Amino acid sequence: MQRTRRGLLGVGAAAVAGLSGCLGVEGVEYPDAAAEDSPNADGDDGADGEGGDGDGEDDQTDGDDPEPVANEALAAATRNVVDDVVWFATEYPSAVETYRNAIREVVAEVDAVRDAVDADDAVTAEMADRLDEAGRAAAETAADALEPHFHPRSRIVSRTERHVEVLREFGPRGDVDRFLEELSRMRRGFAAVGTATYVDEAFSREPIHNRLLNRLLYPLPDGGDEDRRRIRTEAFAEIGLASRGFSAFAHEPYDDEEHDRNRIPRIYGNAFEAGRREELRARLGPIPRSEDRTEELFVAFATRPEAGGRPSRTFEGWAHELDGVPVYVQRYPDAATASDRLDEALAAASTEGRAPIDPDATAAGSDFSGNATTEGESGGDEEDRAPTYRGPTRWHRLYHHEAEGERYGFDEHAGVQYGYVVQADEFVLATGFSGDAWEERTGWQGQLANGWVVV
Repeated sequence: MQRTRRGLLGVGAAAVAGLSGCLGVEGVEYPDAAAEDSPNADGDDGADGEGGDGDGEDDQTDGDDPEPVANEALAAATRNVVDDVVWFATEYPSAVETYRNAIREVVAEVDAVRDAVDADDAVTAEMADRLDEAGRAAAETAADALEPHFHPRSRIVSRTERHVEVLREFGPRGDVDRFLEELSRMRRGFAAVGTATYVDEAFSREPIHNRLLNRLLYPLPDGGDEDRRRIRTEAFAEIGLASRGFSAFAHEPYDDEEHDRNRIPRIYGNAFEAGRREELRARLGPIPRSEDRTEELFVAFATRPEAGGRPSRTFEGWAHELDGVPVYVQRYPDAATASDRLDEALAAASTEGRAPIDPDATAAGSDFSGNATTEGESGGDEEDRAPTYRGPTRWHRLYHHEAEGERYGFDEHAGVQYGYVVQADEFVLATGFSGDAWEERTGWQGQLANGWVVV
């Protein structure tokens, strides 16, 4: 699905993006499913075809055919994001430990060969073969643990081949001195790629910038590498998986070789800390429903602060000061359960039709019912023809009353929160909640316009 929404939000949009990012609701507490105590390189992964196909409709059909997936394209993109976040929360620690153990085994094999050389004062081609086998075995073990999230296989194989080629050259000649020199180089090289520092950079979880960043920004434009790089460079996402006690930032790392330390932005705290989660849940009113919920994910899209310039102008502050636009995702065991939970939320609030949250549709003058972006025909005579919706997913426009207002009179009068909610297969998503009504805030999407939810 090709879209032209990228880059349409200008200065005016950036100025109002914070309306949906400021979470100023107090006095409500929602306990997390798990405590979030723990804070948290390969960037060459593609978009991986994360989006899927679908027309954004959630109508059901009778008969023997499988029931259509509710908002299939959005569901596929959401599933890819949630699955990767869950992997980072649950499997990443053991995966990197498996990688490091595999590297340690290569180092141990190098030491064993060195001991054999010292004992016999002789070198052979078989010793090189032994190390080649050890390196390739480590590559397979590391790949099984980290792929497809990261790609260590080629790095380990190329490093192995580089050293083994030299060992095979000098082993048959009996050149012990040169053989031992290359053994030392091989040991240093492998020991270096097994350190915690190397792992934190090459397979980074803080910040995350592997394929998950691409999936958060799905679909990256087809306009060329320059556009894709620009969007990735500007993106800054906060991730909070409350159901697993995990949080992390996702963005391209800053180049500390290009910029002095005092010109690299400093961002304090963890992504989506407990207070902000509680505030967002309060804004969402009846939407958060923990019964049968298997995952609860918070994501906020902001713009990455720029590095460089004068140190006095370099950003230094808390993540919430970036005014990210939040997205709230709940996963349920199946689509039927998600549908029931959405129905409960809709029944407990009020709705006014459905609308896409794509900035293109908003700019085109949507009447917030989706009609402005309909096209096509149902066939038959002209009087029987009906428009068929083609375009971004249409979300329910939901609003609910809260005990405290944030506009006129503040807490003297009840306020209303306006936002968007939708089901996508086993997921229920919500975004854009604000005390400002939908029709009174255009361009509110901010950096969310580059996010996966705008499909």
